[in-house]
Amino acid sequence: MSARTVAEARRVVNASLQESTAEDGIERVVLGDPVESGRYWVFFYQGREYVESGDLDSLLVGNTPIVVPKDGGASFALPSVRDVDAQIRALASEDSPTGPATA
Repeated sequence: MSARTVAEARRVVNASLQESTAEDGIERVVLGDPVESGRYWVFFYQGREYVESGDLDSLLVGNTPIVVPKDGGASFALPSVRDVDAQIRALASEDSPTGPATA
């Protein structure tokens, strides 16, 4: 399988966010460009209403970035029990494309 481009990864994330919207009715949008972390693209997102209005009542809380493997593997969300920045750094040095360690 060929390497996934950032544009392809963005389509994967947008599809995932659309699925979430279908489940709960809260529209989500990707925030800026992804972070490139080794063999992964890391995307941050937030609720569209909050992004457009700044209304704190619309802020999504507890959402964690979506990680898209460049090798075409399944996307996943980072666990919320660990520091997100530390997890992104760990992804950059990870040997396994199956996702971050959650221990």
